[in-house]
Amino acid sequence: MRIKSLHIGHIMPTKGTEQAGAFDIYMPEAGNVDALTTTMVPLGFSAEVPSGNVALLMPRSSAGAKFGLELNNTVGVIDADYRGEWKAALRTKDGKPFSWLAGERLLQFLIIPVTQVTLERVDELSDTSRGTGGFGSSGK
Repeated sequence: MRIKSLHIGHIMPTKGTEQAGAFDIYMPEAGNVDALTTTMVPLGFSAEVPSGNVALLMPRSSAGAKFGLELNNTVGVIDADYRGEWKAALRTKDGKPFSWLAGERLLQFLIIPVTQVTLERVDELSDTSRGTGGFGSSGK
């Protein structure tokens, strides 16, 4: 995947281990999230997500579990045709301030295949054993 550095402090994303599914993103500069606000944070790069795929941006589990860091939109979706700078709308679950240093790994991204489908409006859908059963209908 082609990545274009946009910030002097940009470090190429890496995988933490050989078997890791996601790439860790290094914050290009120090920053902070203030209490009860969402902060738009530029990540210092743009990229060419391979055609037929999408990148999903989310906090690393350690940042989310230890510090309550989350994306305001839950997960970021970067489409294959987007060429602008990647950014993250960050906040904390508990509203407490949170800060980081340049070079810290707070976020990660996954590259996921996307099936292209054509939507068709119909009057009826096929039957299944579950039918219209919703939340919890297939078990606890």
